Amino acid sequence: MPKVNVDKLDDDKKLMIIRKAVEKYGLSYVSQHLGVNRSTVNRYLNRRIQTISDEVVEKAAELLTIEELSDIIYGLRTVEVDPTTAISVIIKAKKDEGFRNFFLTLLWQELGGYIKEPSNSYIVSKEDIELFEKLVRNEKSKLTAQERINYLKRALADLNYELTPTKLKEYILDLSSESKGRAEHTAKALKLFIKEVIKPKSPRIARELYDSFEIPKTKPNHKPINLTLDTVKSIFDNIEELGAKAFFLILAETGLRVGEILSLKIDQIDLKHRIIKIMKESETKRAYISFLHEKSAAWLRDVYLPYREEFIKKYESSLRKLAAANPEQGIDIESWKAKLFPFREDSLRVEIKKAMRKTLGKEFRLYDMRAFFTSYMIKQKVPGTIVNALQGRMSPQQFKIMEENYFVISEIELRDWYNKYAPHLL
Repeated sequence: MPKVNVDKLDDDKKLMIIRKAVEKYGLSYVSQHLGVNRSTVNRYLNRRIQTISDEVVEKAAELLTIEELSDIIYGLRTVEVDPTTAISVIIKAKKDEGFRNFFLTLLWQELGGYIKEPSNSYIVSKEDIELFEKLVRNEKSKLTAQERINYLKRALADLNYELTPTKLKEYILDLSSESKGRAEHTAKALKLFIKEVIKPKSPRIARELYDSFEIPKTKPNHKPINLTLDTVKSIFDNIEELGAKAFFLILAETGLRVGEILSLKIDQIDLKHRIIKIMKESETKRAYISFLHEKSAAWLRDVYLPYREEFIKKYESSLRKLAAANPEQGIDIESWKAKLFPFREDSLRVEIKKAMRKTLGKEFRLYDMRAFFTSYMIKQKVPGTIVNALQGRMSPQQFKIMEENYFVISEIELRDWYNKYAPHLL
């Protein structure tokens, strides 16, 4: 399929395509590529030949990039392409094999660097989980089957039901730093899920997901990067996209887990009282509340939230149409609208990693920001019990013992520790 449908172009646009090709590659090369002599191309350019065959224009278009063709054909109108148009293209690609092959080829040629991570992404459905439960109950003992199911469900919830090589690798490393036993059981469950459920559907993605992490057997040897507050501030300043900037701000100033912040709903953040209500409790971790500095809360209220609202307004209609066209995907519009960060995680990561490279010339794990918060607080002589309470690092049992036998950690006391010693980027 040619890059453009030339039979819908007027003579001026056809001529502009040939002229741009000549400007780019020279008369001799273009005439050879078109299969005509130099004088004929000159006659095209001088309008001595009024009618240019579609075949010639198609060959000339092959020499130009999508951006160059877009400038010629649409000019400034390219900015008017809205999400609805983009979704229409996707739906057509799903239904029309010829168009799909053409569309995907252009995507890889022009946007390959941007779509590498999403192309390795797998969205876990309810049916996938049900299939996994059925398989393990048939093949494993009752106790082992239930164990695998419980670890898988917990991991999928933490990962927001989207698996990518980067997320899986960092997630298992994160678990290993807190509980090697839980990390091992979780890794086994995920490996089995990928092998039995994802591989039959998408072998390529399954292979990349499966190979992205190991089942922990020994103490992890990863050492978090040593970050100063000035370095973290520089990374923050270099993040251009506001969604990623707000996400990094909360990540750095609270030391919470990446998954916890991504899972936050808009009603879990109280900017007036500067409280983040995590309210999450499991067998190995307790993270129930965190805080924000005054300037950060004001920035989120005045800068980020208006940006978030505009983002939702811009894409809600299109997402509803996508959900209607693909009911099997179970797209929950209201849940998406309730998210504090209604963006794709990979997009946030790309923007933050770009700022890391600009600041340091290299990347590091987002989870290392948790280690940064811990080390920063400890250097400020904040007791480890307070740091653990703020970051949800202690088990419910440990927390209960500390409450009953040592001191009562009130919201006011925790806020005081946070206000005095937690890192701030603004």
